[in-house]
Amino acid sequence: MTRRAAKFYGYLYFFIATIFVLFAIQQNNRTEGWDFFTILLMAVAAIDYMISFRYFGKAKTMKEDKPK
Repeated sequence: MTRRAAKFYGYLYFFIATIFVLFAIQQNNRTEGWDFFTILLMAVAAIDYMISFRYFGKAKTMKEDKPK
């Protein structure tokens, strides 16, 4: 995987996680509380944020390991 691909996937997962957070906020407003579906959406968003930060870290290590 190249550094560019790692950054792309990082941004992609970050965007998807943000969409899940927005859906969870809308679900919370609709049901007037924290139900199972809201918590599930937040859990998926947290996992996606974790994956995106791993990709960003991988892109950074690829930049540092690049020979000069």
